[in-house]
Amino acid sequence: MAVPTTYMMSASHVPDILEAIQQAGVPPRFTQEFLKSLGFSSSNDRSVIGVLKSLGFLDQSGVPTARYRSYRNRAEAPYILADAIREAYSDVFLANQNAQTLPADRIKGILATRVDKGDAVLKKMATTFRALAGAAKWDRSSGTSPAEAVEAGEAPDAEPTPAAVNGTELQVGMPPRSAALQYHYNIQIHLPATKDVSVYNAIFKSLREHLL
Repeated sequence: MAVPTTYMMSASHVPDILEAIQQAGVPPRFTQEFLKSLGFSSSNDRSVIGVLKSLGFLDQSGVPTARYRSYRNRAEAPYILADAIREAYSDVFLANQNAQTLPADRIKGILATRVDKGDAVLKKMATTFRALAGAAKWDRSSGTSPAEAVEAGEAPDAEPTPAAVNGTELQVGMPPRSAALQYHYNIQIHLPATKDVSVYNAIFKSLREHLL
């Protein structure tokens, strides 16, 4: 069952903490002291460490992972976060493929069928999910790179880029009018196994007469 039981006591600082992660350097370990150095000293913010572990941003000892480092790329960060949420809350997305659009009470209802927690905890888990989902972008398929998004047609449409042949612009996908087509043929000849040289001479003579 893939539903993290980690949650924020108060999820209001989630977007700010994620923003701070993008701006700061990568620590050897993400500790409470490091969190304080980012400007979040409230006891309510400490539980973000467990949330980051659930998302695969930190390993179990608090060491930042490759996903954490990738998240510092501001252009890709919202998509990386979306992938992390889909992975961590896979059972929630199994119940509703567009779980990121659901209100907190609907998320709470899904969680209640998958974890044995009280109402107060379920509410905090749901608001944590909503805060994370609100900081992510969902307009790209899971695990899709920017280049793959363009190929898949998920990126904004762009004007066709003209190609140029001999100084003449051509539309993409149209062959150049002046480009001559050239054909090449490969012919294979299987010679019979014989010691009679006259047989080979006759074959090569016939080839010369018909192909050259």
